[in-house]
Amino acid sequence: MSFKGALLAMLLALGATAPALADTYNGSVFTSSPVSVTAGQEFLIAIPGNPTTGYSWTGRSSSGTVTVWGSAYEGPSATVKQKMGAGGQQIFVCKANKPGTAQITFSYARPWQKGMKAARTMTFSVTVK
Repeated sequence: MSFKGALLAMLLALGATAPALADTYNGSVFTSSPVSVTAGQEFLIAIPGNPTTGYSWTGRSSSGTVTVWGSAYEGPSATVKQKMGAGGQQIFVCKANKPGTAQITFSYARPWQKGMKAARTMTFSVTVK
């Protein structure tokens, strides 16, 4: 199984009762911009989200410098008193392909509402050395 497949399987298996991904993933997890990584490095970007609202994040890279492979949702930490409908975070699996810069733009929208403006957007600036 490829690294991408293994990492996505791990993300999906984490579920709401697993420890925080940053504690289980042995790599870089970014929660804010800017991001600095080396060519060939896999890394994660974590963004707060709540799919119980119908909204989810999608990510798109501005260039082939960085690839966004996909994402998985991680619910609230089991150590936090959980409230019904509490949000967690959406974790994006990314890879730095070659030296350069890229912008990854994330859009928070309801996928079935075609043609609607995203409720929120976030942009991460990525420098690959």
